[in-house]
Amino acid sequence: MKTILVNISLIIFILLGCSSSDEVETPNKPGNNGDNYTIKGSVKSSNTGIANVVVTDGANFTTTDKDGNYSFKISETATHVYISSPSGYTVPVQNSVPIFYTKLTPSIREKAVNFELIKLSSADEKHYFIAVGDPQVRNETELKKLKPILDFMKTDIASSSFNPVHLMVTGDIVFDTPNMHDLSKQYFTAVGQAVYYSIGNHDHLQRKDAPATDQWDGPSAKTYIEHYGPTYYSFNRGKAHYIIFDNILYAGGPNTEYSVFITQEQLDWIKKDLEFVPKDHVLILMTHSPTKSRYKSNYGNSSALYALLDGYKNVHIITGHTHYNSVMADQTNITDHIIGAACGGWWEGPVCPDGAYLGYKIFEINGTNVKWKYRSYEFPKKQFSVFKPGKRESELIRPSQELLVNVWDWDIHWKVEWSENGGTFKEMPRYTSRTYDPISFEYFGAEGDTAFPPGRTWIGASPTDHIFTGVPSATTTTVTIKATNPFGEEFIEDIQL
Repeated sequence: MKTILVNISLIIFILLGCSSSDEVETPNKPGNNGDNYTIKGSVKSSNTGIANVVVTDGANFTTTDKDGNYSFKISETATHVYISSPSGYTVPVQNSVPIFYTKLTPSIREKAVNFELIKLSSADEKHYFIAVGDPQVRNETELKKLKPILDFMKTDIASSSFNPVHLMVTGDIVFDTPNMHDLSKQYFTAVGQAVYYSIGNHDHLQRKDAPATDQWDGPSAKTYIEHYGPTYYSFNRGKAHYIIFDNILYAGGPNTEYSVFITQEQLDWIKKDLEFVPKDHVLILMTHSPTKSRYKSNYGNSSALYALLDGYKNVHIITGHTHYNSVMADQTNITDHIIGAACGGWWEGPVCPDGAYLGYKIFEINGTNVKWKYRSYEFPKKQFSVFKPGKRESELIRPSQELLVNVWDWDIHWKVEWSENGGTFKEMPRYTSRTYDPISFEYFGAEGDTAFPPGRTWIGASPTDHIFTGVPSATTTTVTIKATNPFGEEFIEDIQL
């Protein structure tokens, strides 16, 4: 009887200690509750201490002294200590990932947390980065489709003398397949450059057997953090300060719900991080979802982020998520570059849903000047597609008598012109109401149709606003297209009708 009573008591104890199915174990966040304690360490390069390096636990900050040493109080609930690597240096890289962080464990907390910097072999006042939109791979078959893009990128870096250079991946590294992170990193490692990653909605862990709740946002980032480190961090190159953050609030649930939202924890951290950045520096931010576009002035609570960026005259935000390519260059200090997905239409065709050919975007930072150019790996010298007049696949595409030009990375500072039979160039009108790219329509169909691609009919072409039109005269045999980008570079193509 005594044994039975003990067993019953044990069962009751276990049941009382267990969470109900709709409760979520929320991980501790930096700066929330818990007693503070002091951690110390150093930041060195070749055994020489580096002064004024910013060190953080995700909430609290300090800088190294003249000998490269630091000491500061961090929250008992902090999970990482990490640095914002200074200009002129980089950090060790493991399997494509920059190791700017140390995970805090009970044993680590009793020791000094030290960081090693590697001095760059060349000055970084002028440097480059390559932005890669959503790879979103499900399996190795899709990684093998990514490989030609990465192979071309490696050759492009060498032949174009992009040095120093790093990569930035806008999230959705995988497609709800956390087992693919290791293999994905191996493919990116082959490029031979450091890759800075952000987290996308498909990088969060699904949990379809429980109700959606914003409390799942933290736990769902666990696998990403194990592979890439903190979901928000910063580093420096030349006079550019880079900030990566997470603007996906992931609630999960049966329908994998999420929203575009920057947590207050991150906004507070960004505000403190910027206290170390002079106002005359360039800011490069990367997150997954666009903060604004030509179709909407503000997504989620992005206006709260914009308020923190006030006073910086040259801000560029690198995003992905939509799979189409677009640049929101308005009259403000902030330009949002939506990078067309590396996977385009989820690896179902050679273009993105807006018709931009698969590729990546190259940025050149020279002091505080920023230039950029989209690069198709199949057509590296081109910046637009041309569609001759002729029969269209659907009445949803523009009339057959029109010549269409899709300028993949167009913004309001481009100039697009055309001439007939070698005559005077004239400006091409643009479809501001958005229309379909014929190749994209061929592969993906209209938005909302259920005919194709086979087995993945949820994929659809995205109507775009960067298509231009002209109707050649009946006697025209040759049309010349001239597109001039914001930096005065001309791209010219002759079309035989």
